[in-house]
Amino acid sequence: MSGAKNWDIETQQPHGGQEWMSIPNFVDDFSTTLNFLGPPARAVKECAVAMEEIQHYPPANFEPYISELAAWIQPEDPDELRRRLLLGNGLSELIDLVIRIGAHPGPFALKADVQYMEYERAALADGRKKVSTGSGENYGMLAMINPNNPTGEYSCVEDMKKYIETTSQPSTTVLIDESMQLWRGPNWREDSLVSQRDWVRQMYEEKDIQIYIMCSWTKIWTCPGLRLGSVICPMPHHISELKKHQVPWSLNVFALRFLSACIKDTCFMEQTWEACPRLRARTVAQLADMFPDWQVFGEPWLSWLWIDTKDAAIAARAVEVAKKAGVPIRNGAMGFNLPTYIRLKVTHEESQAVLFDALRNLLPN
Repeated sequence: MSGAKNWDIETQQPHGGQEWMSIPNFVDDFSTTLNFLGPPARAVKECAVAMEEIQHYPPANFEPYISELAAWIQPEDPDELRRRLLLGNGLSELIDLVIRIGAHPGPFALKADVQYMEYERAALADGRKKVSTGSGENYGMLAMINPNNPTGEYSCVEDMKKYIETTSQPSTTVLIDESMQLWRGPNWREDSLVSQRDWVRQMYEEKDIQIYIMCSWTKIWTCPGLRLGSVICPMPHHISELKKHQVPWSLNVFALRFLSACIKDTCFMEQTWEACPRLRARTVAQLADMFPDWQVFGEPWLSWLWIDTKDAAIAARAVEVAKKAGVPIRNGAMGFNLPTYIRLKVTHEESQAVLFDALRNLLPN
């Protein structure tokens, strides 16, 4: 499988973004869901400033940067959120930490058969049994991705609440990954569970349903090399339990300064909300013209397309020609076990042109 050699398949979960260094004619990485705009320029400059601080330890409490993030996420009451917020070395660290330390014991379930698989990997590594939500078996933990990566399926906040209320038994932990929620637009908070703190508290106090809101900030701000994630816990005491087991200085000075600059860059977010839907629509239209049988999934504002080519051989060939052209794409067979599917990042016109030219090799002569 393309890209699999970068992973220990027996112990790790494959992920996109691993081939670019091995491609001599590399142009753009379509295998990820990162923001094609790249990291905000002012945030990159802050990383350079942070070089002057490498002789010092970073703040063990992440201050003042974590308070800045709390004020950005929940401006109406940042102090309340600050007591429930924790930063981590990428979301992967926090997924592992919450599952091992913060979740109820017992089997685990996933909302979707196809979704970001790091939650399953971490749960299995913790010795948990996987069960289906429709099997009738009880489970202590439920993991769900909204918007779902890779399928692009999205549920509004009221539908999310209804699903949790009707699916989760008392004494259940629910992990909701909202890493791609930022692409929703200027009103992303209103349609996010970050706006539902009273409901989250009520679910915990009345039913012992613990709701953790997870977010990888590496996607929207294109900084996977820095590693930057956060979790919002149901109550402040859950943060205390996680901190007891988190490795100190989990974020370095570069990541913290980068985060501070990103949340202040309103122009960058506005550019994202304008450009991404436009360029995604352009990709959809071009592919529909070239391959009318292909089926594209996902909301029109997302940073990627999930595509069923209807033919495993065609999908494999698409992966091959794209890599050869320097624009690697994600193979649905790798990690998701869906060999007819491919995933493409939304990006600017110049890189799109390279990919389209490569895919034309799939057309009959």
